[in-house]
Amino acid sequence: MATLDEARAAKQGLRAAVSSISGVVGIGVAPEFTSPVDPERPTPRGTALQRVSAPGAARVNVLAQQVAVDDLPGADGGWVLQVNVVDPAVVDKIPEEIADVSVRVRVVGAVRAG
Repeated sequence: MATLDEARAAKQGLRAAVSSISGVVGIGVAPEFTSPVDPERPTPRGTALQRVSAPGAARVNVLAQQVAVDDLPGADGGWVLQVNVVDPAVVDKIPEEIADVSVRVRVVGAVRAG
């Protein structure tokens, strides 16, 4: 489990490692949610959790307003690096860890202007 500062420091190394991989559309730091969001978990000051449901999905908690990422720790305060890719074929080319910080890969749609 990495701290926010460790994850931010490792981000540069990840950027260098994936710079030549076509299909990478985003690199960032994200909370390490290793368990479902706990409704009893304290929320950042001035923020309320709101229950919402989507057709065919379980009810989930979402933040009712924007907060700074520094105010939203992952489960047990852990952080990971996240790489968004548009091509599932490149997932295996992304390192699983950089500088002892776990890397999560998400396959997303192509990024376009609205």
